[in-house]
Amino acid sequence: MASRATDRPCAAAGGFLSTPLLAVRNFRRTFGSRVVVEDLSFELGPGDRVALWGPNGAGKTTVLRYLAGTLSATRGEGTIQGHPIGSIRARDRTGVSLSQERSFYMRLSGRANLLFFARLRGLGKGAAARAVGSLEEELELGEILRERADRCSTGMLQQLGFARALLGGPDLLVLDEPTRSLDEQASERLWGALERRSGTAVLLATHRREDLEHCGSRIHLPQ
Repeated sequence: MASRATDRPCAAAGGFLSTPLLAVRNFRRTFGSRVVVEDLSFELGPGDRVALWGPNGAGKTTVLRYLAGTLSATRGEGTIQGHPIGSIRARDRTGVSLSQERSFYMRLSGRANLLFFARLRGLGKGAAARAVGSLEEELELGEILRERADRCSTGMLQQLGFARALLGGPDLLVLDEPTRSLDEQASERLWGALERRSGTAVLLATHRREDLEHCGSRIHLPQ
């Protein structure tokens, strides 16, 4: 069954924002004859914290992949700071951490991975090292950065993925079940990092009611 948003984020309480950071209009995505998401529209402004909420198969990850630029819309359109979703400029402004992370170089250490992705973000060698060092301290990643990625647990890779999403100071964070495999201390560090980035918009998919407590509003995607 197609998913449709029934709880709108804060922008809809008083109508659409005049200058949204993220705007999605009438997003529809099908896979063959199956309609996964139908007629989804919403907006986020700077600092908004919005949860995508719904059961497995409701289309949460599909929406996030669209915002990350790795999946196109069957119909509809969206922009990030006025740039079409999927464009290079939109991707430059978006930090992404999807569940079941598999896109790291598994034979490299966590540190080497973050340094590589920091350079892809356009940081020079010195700036990349400083950015990774800052995240290492903030998120307490010392053990993870020393370990090869293929020797990291699911929770360790999830923390590494979150750190990568923060590189370059993106305006929008797209997070897929960011606390699912984390212990209580790691979850607290994650939310602490987001609180310190109060101007960054966050859209996250979650099954956890604890995560909802950190979000100002939610988009409900029923199955």
